[in-house]
Amino acid sequence: MTSQTRWEQATEAYATGEHKSGRELQLLVDFSAPAGTERVLDIGTGAGHTALTLAPRVASVVLTDPVPAMLATARRLADESGIRNVEFVEAIAERLPFPDANFDIVTSRLAAHHFDNVPVAFGEVARVLRPGGVFIFIDTLAPDDPESAAYQDEVEALRDPTHRRIYTLREWITFCEHAGFRVEKTAVVRKAHEFEPWLERGGQDAATQQRVRTRFLDAPASAVHDLEIVIRDGAVVSFTDRKLVLAARR
Repeated sequence: MTSQTRWEQATEAYATGEHKSGRELQLLVDFSAPAGTERVLDIGTGAGHTALTLAPRVASVVLTDPVPAMLATARRLADESGIRNVEFVEAIAERLPFPDANFDIVTSRLAAHHFDNVPVAFGEVARVLRPGGVFIFIDTLAPDDPESAAYQDEVEALRDPTHRRIYTLREWITFCEHAGFRVEKTAVVRKAHEFEPWLERGGQDAATQQRVRTRFLDAPASAVHDLEIVIRDGAVVSFTDRKLVLAARR
């Protein structure tokens, strides 16, 4: 299965699943503190939940994603919500088709662990954000324990081959600082995942899904602790990871 096909198949799961909610969306609003006049760019928008949270509070939002089917889903959700101040552009994070200093706020939620080159993508964010603008970044945090971090990347990539890597708090902050940002606020949100729906969103075949189940049942003790893996009657019930919410100023 190609990455494009995987995302096309996952569109409805992203529209209706756990991505549509979470405390990180409220923190997105709190950290960006929109006044109502801002032009916003959302990178790796997926089904558009981040952009559509901000749209009623700003002047306009441009939603970008490399997958046309995801943009179509985001457009449908915008139409269903009566949101009109949005624009949809097919683009990858590492090559944004916008002029320099074109946006007041740039957001990226739960997308960067799919980026092929995080430093290049963050450099593009800095380029298209006006001086004084704010970057709101949300993504999974790697556990500080190296064994747990390696395990989480392993099962994430097995479940979804478009996964690249998650990073620690210090590593995400370093990416921002090297791109020229000044980090102003951070928060960490714990997010519980029902295991089977999470596994199904990966879009893999039954044999691969079973391999992921087996790896969770055989997880190292450090990962069981850090990811709060819950097993009941020989089956994986849930796990909990951490999401970083970060506000950085250009």
